[in-house]
Amino acid sequence: ERVYLIRRGAVRLSRVYESGEEITVALLRENSLFGVLSLLTGHRSDRFYHAIAFTRVEMITAPANSVLRAIEEDASVGLLLLQGLSSRILQTETMIETLTHRDMSSRLVSFLMVLCRDFGVASGKGITIDLRLS
Repeated sequence: ERVYLIRRGAVRLSRVYESGEEITVALLRENSLFGVLSLLTGHRSDRFYHAIAFTRVEMITAPANSVLRAIEEDASVGLLLLQGLSSRILQTETMIETLTHRDMSSRLVSFLMVLCRDFGVASGKGITIDLRLS
């Protein structure tokens, strides 16, 4: 029922399934959107997600119906939303590609490359991924 925009920080978006298993569906960073499913479908989603901050986070939040009105009034708002969703789709495709590698070491290397690209901080010693992951 709300749309969230991460202005600063990193968030893990996960879903708990009926079996009790929790699966990470996205690692989000600055300028990432979430909570847009009900906005796009026009009704409340039956999917429930957990958002967990990895770092200090600043977010902007708005009711989905307010965002919809803003899109109707100004097409540039819709374009920004579309760009955010396109970014999420590309991230999801990258994660799928990462997880389809056959052996564990290849999956780990691919995942670390994604983390370096999306969350890495370059220094003279290399790239630091300043997230607490398990």
